[in-house]
Amino acid sequence: MITIEKLQEFGVDTKEGLTRCMNMENFYFKMIQMGLSDPHFESLATSLEEGNLDEAFEAAHALKGILGNLALTPIYTPLSEITEMLRAKKEADYVTMYKPVKEMRDKLLEMCKA
Repeated sequence: MITIEKLQEFGVDTKEGLTRCMNMENFYFKMIQMGLSDPHFESLATSLEEGNLDEAFEAAHALKGILGNLALTPIYTPLSEITEMLRAKKEADYVTMYKPVKEMRDKLLEMCKA
């Protein structure tokens, strides 16, 4: 089960996230689950695997906004870096860069289900 304490242990800025959700814990938890279930995660992974950097940028940019609003810092920070590199069209191994983001997302999703 997701709790403020578990989120804090994970490195989430729960104070900021709760503030954005009117300090309503249940609402915040619901928004986290919705944000982590956003289809842009799958779109980003597919676009990166296919080398479609324009579509990958669109998905990453959308996720950056979602994760930033929820203050999910452990995912937001590396995804923000990926987003800016995609914006600049820098050559990189994006699939490898995205892997830890996906792993952290999966851990948080599991926490939401437990």
